[in-house]
Amino acid sequence: MNLVKTLLLLVSFFVVNAKADAPLEYPKPQSPDELHSLFAQYFDAKDLNGLTTLFAANATFILDRDGRRATGHKEIAKALKPYLSFDSKMQTLSKSIHINGNIALIRSQWKLADSDISGTALEVMTFQQGGWVYLIDNPNGF
Repeated sequence: MNLVKTLLLLVSFFVVNAKADAPLEYPKPQSPDELHSLFAQYFDAKDLNGLTTLFAANATFILDRDGRRATGHKEIAKALKPYLSFDSKMQTLSKSIHINGNIALIRSQWKLADSDISGTALEVMTFQQGGWVYLIDNPNGF
């Protein structure tokens, strides 16, 4: 009987520790609107990992007028990180969404509350692996 108790205790220990080490799961946006909401939520929470889940693995983030870009999760996370230093909330003011199958073209106006920082984003999203993600994010419409 002691052997059975010991085995159950060991199994319980490994199950609890495996769950503790499991990566945090983020919801998959079911619409481009929901992707925008999650972006604001993760931005406000300064959750860089959450933000990168909203981008396809091969996504492109446009950095400036010269066409410099960040591609892939690592480069996009590096490009987004400085924005998280602002003590401000992300607001989406208006948007235009056009969906054709699993591709969406979006134009949205955004602003960081209580600041002069704003932009008109041009975005291409795709529905893949059960959720919408950015394929191209051009946050200032360059």
